[in-house]
Amino acid sequence: MRRETDARVDGAVKDVLHRLLRTVRQVVGAPDYARYLAHHAACHPGVAPLTPRGYYAEFVAWRFGSGSPTRCC
Repeated sequence: MRRETDARVDGAVKDVLHRLLRTVRQVVGAPDYARYLAHHAACHPGVAPLTPRGYYAEFVAWRFGSGSPTRCC
C-alpha cells in the first residue's frame, strides 16, 4: 500500500514539475518540442515531424533571423 502511495506522489510531483517547466518555457519564449509533436500529429497527419534538432534549428532561425542583432544593446 505504501509503495502505491509513493508511486502516486512521485507521479504527481513529476507532473507538477513538467507543467512548471512548460510554463517557464512559455514565459521566456523557449520552444516546447512535446507541444509541437502534439500539434503536428493533430494538424499534419501523414507528414513526418521535424527531429528535435531540426525543430530547435527552425526556432532559432525564426527567432533570430539572419543573425543580425534584434535589439540595440
